[in-house]
Amino acid sequence: MATIREVSKHAQVSVATVSRVVNGNKWVAEATRQRVLEAMAELGYQPNSFARSLATNKSETIGMVVGDLSGPFFGEMMQYAEQVVRDAGKHLIITSGHSTLDEERDAVQFLLKRRCDALILHLDLMPDAEIVELSQRQSTPIILVNRLVPDLAEQCVYLDNEAGGFLATRHLLERGHRRIACVTGPLYKADARARLAGYRRALDSVGLDYDEQLVVEGDFLEPGGEVAVAALLARQVAFSAVVVGNDLMAIGAINGFKQRGLNIPGDVSLVGYDDVLMAGYLEPPLTTVRVPVAEFGSEAGRLALKLGEGIDCEIHNRFLPTLIERGSTADLAPQPSPTAA
Repeated sequence: MATIREVSKHAQVSVATVSRVVNGNKWVAEATRQRVLEAMAELGYQPNSFARSLATNKSETIGMVVGDLSGPFFGEMMQYAEQVVRDAGKHLIITSGHSTLDEERDAVQFLLKRRCDALILHLDLMPDAEIVELSQRQSTPIILVNRLVPDLAEQCVYLDNEAGGFLATRHLLERGHRRIACVTGPLYKADARARLAGYRRALDSVGLDYDEQLVVEGDFLEPGGEVAVAALLARQVAFSAVVVGNDLMAIGAINGFKQRGLNIPGDVSLVGYDDVLMAGYLEPPLTTVRVPVAEFGSEAGRLALKLGEGIDCEIHNRFLPTLIERGSTADLAPQPSPTAA
């Protein structure tokens, strides 16, 4: 592999001039720059990216922490953030917080040690005050996704999950349902708590009391939906519809009801959340709340690039969900609500 000295000799310039070209220094004549670039191409010279990052104080990378490396939500968010970053000629380094506070802290420190130009963080457990302190202590810009920290509002790209929970529940209320159960996500997650708050607001809007017996905490995973159905039915409380915290649990819930001989939506209407790819292909197709994951993944990537370059920019940080009505919900039928056998 060619060295920088060989490139300087071939281009008949100093080593310092080659270094300026490699580091993008604008104080190099265009004819000289082209001569150096041609020499680099002819000799197959590959600049040392670490040395270049020391010289420019830029690593040409954006770091990203997500809660989980699997699942349709994180997959789509990572895909669109990475696309924006790659289109800018940079790379996205991704690691996971694994839904524990220690792992979240470790993941953030891992990326900071790699001198990423900016960080995109999806953090469930790190307290707001700690995130604010981290942002103030580090020169590396921080962008938060799917979470609003008021003191860092201009660095947050988030979904109004409370509005999503309200939309899902209001849809069922409009179809005549009054005994509406709710399967939440894990309530240590801010988005799960916000969706539950939306459910409660929708009930309150029509004068219905909140009933803890109709609420089961789930885990955002498909088997958790089946477990939640079993728990609801074991309580022997009447309900005609269910709001489920995400589509994966909704799939599990549908299976759980079917295994017990209950029909969707004939016996139980059901609304999911996320609008994952398979939602429209289920039997019946799933009524769900659509989350614009692609849009806020892209926006997080764009913001990270701008702030990483020290450029102030206008931010579209609050995204709104929409209801997608399909076949898993129906008007309340004039028949008894399901209870445990």
